[in-house]
Amino acid sequence: MDVLADLAQLNLAVALLRRKARVSIVHHETGVSRPKLRALYRELHGYGASSGQLSAIGGATIQTRVQQVHAGLFAALYEYYGGREVTRQLNIRAVIAAHDLYESLVPQPAQVDFNSAWVIARDLRVGMSELRSCSTCQVRYLVSIESRLAPTCPFCALHRRRGGPRLTRPAIPAQPTDDRDTAAL
Repeated sequence: MDVLADLAQLNLAVALLRRKARVSIVHHETGVSRPKLRALYRELHGYGASSGQLSAIGGATIQTRVQQVHAGLFAALYEYYGGREVTRQLNIRAVIAAHDLYESLVPQPAQVDFNSAWVIARDLRVGMSELRSCSTCQVRYLVSIESRLAPTCPFCALHRRRGGPRLTRPAIPAQPTDDRDTAAL
């Protein structure tokens, strides 16, 4: 059984390294030795892994409303895949799934790389960030304790900045009452 567990951890390590996760993150999540991870990174990408520390506080790196929108999109996707317990335990497989979907949804280059995604997930777990729902537009957005931005909805703020009227929650269309309502479709 230990061989299968080791193989599962190595497969997870490769999946993370393919996404250019920092060796420190991969080691933390898998327990695979750092020298082995550096060698794997070099083999996968043809160059060595970057070194240096991760941001101690992810929210401090979110400096614009657009960055807050992107971080919030990732965080909402992460919560979708990991459930509400992401505030109690980091779920690395949910980080992978959420980041993969995030990258498929946004124009490239994405504003949230995999390492930033992991930091956002970590900050949600330790309570340095949280997802809130806007009382005006009902969209979920990310707020970080250490951010310099006001803890308000970035969608409403960007909309106001562009001169738009106050956002309101859109009405949900009524269900068709008979076949004639769907005939035009």
